Amino acid sequence: MENFKSIKVASLRKGDKVEIIHNPTSYPLIGRGNQGAVFKISSDQCVKIFPNPMHAESESEALKAAQGSPIAAKLYEVGDNYIIMEYIEGPSLQEYLKSKGKITEDVTKKILFLIEEMKRIKFTRLDSRLKEIIVTKQGDLKMVDLVSHFTKKYEIPQLLLANLKKLGLLSSFLEQVKKFDPQSYQQWKDFNSLKKKDW
Repeated sequence: MENFKSIKVASLRKGDKVEIIHNPTSYPLIGRGNQGAVFKISSDQCVKIFPNPMHAESESEALKAAQGSPIAAKLYEVGDNYIIMEYIEGPSLQEYLKSKGKITEDVTKKILFLIEEMKRIKFTRLDSRLKEIIVTKQGDLKMVDLVSHFTKKYEIPQLLLANLKKLGLLSSFLEQVKKFDPQSYQQWKDFNSLKKKDW
């Protein structure tokens, strides 16, 4: 196995995605965000490399807390600036919903389960962007970016709701939530009328 530790990433500007400074390996880049870059290192494992060791620690703590939950990847190894975890194959929920053009009751139930699991795990950020949720081959939903789930506090899944609004699916999602989880519906129903500056 090549040494992924020779890969260097850097955060050049606050708010921008991390940059790959040096990658002498053949491991393909499969994801890049504000806190880290993810490389596939085997058929079932990937490594996320962080410029800031604090982010590696935050995400590893969240992943450790979520081990055994069906919504999170398996955690294999944690280093100062990296995490080796399960590679989850499948489209993001954003890509999946865009291709379907609608949201089914089955998907709504799975999103509600995802949020209930976050509460059970005691995450303080009860939220995720659609692009950070993977739809597996079995049709389950798994979260792939947990770096701020213990460091930020969102009691309403505002990013998830905003993403659904952008896809034109928020109204149908909320109608389905009203049917399956009236309590959450009461908390979320006014989101549709909020302007971006309000959330």
